[in-house]
Amino acid sequence: MKLFLNIILVVVSVLACYTEEFYLHLWPPTPERPVSITIRSEFPFNFDQEKAFGSKRNLALSQYIPLYTYIPDRIESSKKKMQDLIGRVSSLQSREQMDAGAFAKHLRKEYGVELSAEEAGRLLRYPNLKNLLEGMLTIEESILEAKIVEDPKPLKGKKTAEVFYPDPIGTIAYPASELITRDAARHSLQTKVSQVFWQVDQDLLNAAVRIATATLLPNLKYDQKENDRRIEEIVRRYPSKIVPYYTGQVLVPIGKILTEEDVLLVTAHQEAANMNDFRTAPWMLFSISFLVVLYNLLLSRVFGPWTRRKPPYLTLLAVLIASVAATKAFLLFTPFSLYASPLGILPLLLLTIIPERVFAPATTLLGVMLVSLFTGRTFGILLFFGFGTLLVLMTSPAIRKRHHVAIPSLTLGATNVLVILVSSLDLNAFGNRLGLFDGAGSSFHGEIFNAGLLHQAGWAFAGGLLAGPVALILLPLFEMLLNTATTFRLYRYTDPQHPLLKELLTKAPGTYQHTMTVAHLAECVGEAVGANTLLLRAGAYYHDIGKTANPRYFVENQFNGMNPHDEIDPAESTGIILDHVLNGRKIALGAGIPDVVADFIPQHHGTLLVEYFFHKASKAEPAVAPQEENFRYPGPKPQSVEAAILMICDAVEAASRTLHEPTQENLRKMILFVIENRLGDGQFEECDITTRDIGKILQALTDSLAASFHTRVEYPWQQDAKKEAETESDEEGARR
Repeated sequence: MKLFLNIILVVVSVLACYTEEFYLHLWPPTPERPVSITIRSEFPFNFDQEKAFGSKRNLALSQYIPLYTYIPDRIESSKKKMQDLIGRVSSLQSREQMDAGAFAKHLRKEYGVELSAEEAGRLLRYPNLKNLLEGMLTIEESILEAKIVEDPKPLKGKKTAEVFYPDPIGTIAYPASELITRDAARHSLQTKVSQVFWQVDQDLLNAAVRIATATLLPNLKYDQKENDRRIEEIVRRYPSKIVPYYTGQVLVPIGKILTEEDVLLVTAHQEAANMNDFRTAPWMLFSISFLVVLYNLLLSRVFGPWTRRKPPYLTLLAVLIASVAATKAFLLFTPFSLYASPLGILPLLLLTIIPERVFAPATTLLGVMLVSLFTGRTFGILLFFGFGTLLVLMTSPAIRKRHHVAIPSLTLGATNVLVILVSSLDLNAFGNRLGLFDGAGSSFHGEIFNAGLLHQAGWAFAGGLLAGPVALILLPLFEMLLNTATTFRLYRYTDPQHPLLKELLTKAPGTYQHTMTVAHLAECVGEAVGANTLLLRAGAYYHDIGKTANPRYFVENQFNGMNPHDEIDPAESTGIILDHVLNGRKIALGAGIPDVVADFIPQHHGTLLVEYFFHKASKAEPAVAPQEENFRYPGPKPQSVEAAILMICDAVEAASRTLHEPTQENLRKMILFVIENRLGDGQFEECDITTRDIGKILQALTDSLAASFHTRVEYPWQQDAKKEAETESDEEGARR
């Protein structure tokens, strides 16, 4: 199982490093399609929008359709000018004296046409000038039915143009070729006039055409405001800035329907990261495997022997896998900041699930390194996650109740904010403000902190603050899957009101009192040795729970002096005695007692010999020596220091009740005998209990039992009863 979980940890970590690559390889980004995960920048990345959007912007601008507004008043204005000219010509020609100079001035002022007085006089002297001008007006009216524009530049290279007509017509698109410029319209007028009035003197005709073309006005106006808005929209759609993205920043959030800009952004990031190949995958696999192997070696070769405890590999690896997976899931399926990642649950889960903190720092450090591999692979990210999580481990008090997670959560949040502030600090700007640089303190160039600092600091604080509640939510899942004993769970099972303990008090009150005394002794010894006292108390409470099946077969419950073992075979008695550990474990597991607590039930007797019934069987049939293995507990032997302590305390408590004179010296001899007996029987071969531990256990038990057996002053009635008992004893002896 240990190897399997190590492999799972490596696989999960490697997949976490390349999840986005697999996704983008299988489902390349396409416009108008929603993205199923959040895509983040894996490194500091500058997105050159000009490089990505330049060609597309130019294409969009080239395909942009200009908009013109139709102005019907221009047609009427053109006609009116020609009609006014015809009226003035008629008026001047009807006079005897035609003032050519005044006519030239009028043309210059009203039509912007420069004619000399001689040219003007020649026109006025032409008898058919009115008919000529009326014919030209007819030709002009036909030309004004076309779509005439003033400036040809917006139409350059365009295939289509739009014209906005007054209601109810609205906007109509035309081929750009149908729109003509004012110059083209004037040329058309000149050509048609020349064709119709070819018999007219050319000089005179040219002068008349110059006047007619001056009255020709464009009927389409370029809508500057609307066209500027359309061009601005294209430029905004295809910007040209260089946009920086920091490590872990969201490029495209989950669920967003991709735009063309999003696709280009993701593609540019892929190209910068060279994500389309997996050349780094072997190195990443090697690095992660090396870290995991090194971690296991540290636990087994360094921390294990140093603490003399077997590392809880399954729990540690399960918490690591869950923390790595939860952090990656957060990054993939939320659009929130990287700094709100829930890696803070790792130290909090370790503190609540595993009371011994010695294994937590190495586990947390491995988790930080694994997470940093898929959140940016930068020293800054490593420091951000490392500072907060390790500080929580070093400074947090014991977490015994659920509300105790508030302190480490606040500590984590505050540390995260501090790291963000320090990493965002602009030392040059800070020095300028303090006057440390350039000899000036009155002004400074640049901001002390980077932009967006408050936003990131807020997410960092929220991530630390929410780590506690999230860890509490996940805790029952670990308790159920691992059947482990967290601090909270152990406190539930050390409640005297637990149904099993109430049943023990009811069915086997003597065993219950024995249990409570053993629990007290074990806790005192555990404190002296540095063992897990809460686990010891829980194990002591339930170590004899199996005696509820046959309580009267155990001497502490035989209050009337009757011993049922006197009436049955020693082998049968041994079977009943041995069954109490088997029944006890079955009862405990059936009631949901964690394995780590239930394991105390068989281990507190180990493979000890049931000496009383073994010797009784030997005396009953001297000719046939009983098989010793039939009179030994099934085991296993104590697997931990805590189980060894419980074994000693259980035997010492029972033996102490047989002492007639419980002096401190006698107690010490009895305790030493119990310990040596078990040492000689090899009961402590499978746990890391040392000679120094034995000495501390001996001293702690001696002190605790001596305190419980302290002497009191005898009352008078006790003295009288004692004398009567001695007298009766003397008389009985005399009769014998």
